Amino acid sequence: MLELKSGDLLFIQASTEKLSRLIAASTQADMNQSNYTHVALVKRQNGNYFVLHVAPEYGCVRQTLTFFLADHPKQAIDVYRLTATKIDFEQVITRAESLLGQPYNHSFIKDQPGYYCSEFICEVFKPAAIFHEQPMHFGPHNTILPEWQTYYHRLSLPVPNGQRGSSPNSLIKENVPQNLEWLGSLQR
Repeated sequence: MLELKSGDLLFIQASTEKLSRLIAASTQADMNQSNYTHVALVKRQNGNYFVLHVAPEYGCVRQTLTFFLADHPKQAIDVYRLTATKIDFEQVITRAESLLGQPYNHSFIKDQPGYYCSEFICEVFKPAAIFHEQPMHFGPHNTILPEWQTYYHRLSLPVPNGQRGSSPNSLIKENVPQNLEWLGSLQR
């Protein structure tokens, strides 16, 4: 297994689950690159690994790495390390832990309660100014996929196409290779 450090990021590739497929179809920037639909933060404590992240079924949560991996049994998980030298990872972990218990933001709209996975990462790294929000897309070439129309109709909200936000793919696109170094994939 890779030697993980506090502050490492786990990028999870798309699954067959409906929301994952929808995110993948909307946010993949380059067909030649991996397509990520979830991102999480590693905390190493006393030789043990924990994962801080936000998931629809849990909200903002801290899990053991073992439990996290069991929740993603068939998905490839890539590890990235931030290369910027002026990041206080203790502060990042403290900020992440202060958000534990917050709900999942199903709308992906910033002024709605809770967080979604990449919004959580942007928030906890905010003092380091590494990650930035981008206009969100809910389909290729600035279209809106019909599934998103249905999804937001059920929420009684308009599709926030073009509003500022983030996705795991946008975090990668913006920061590799200048701020993020790929370390490899987690082996199970």
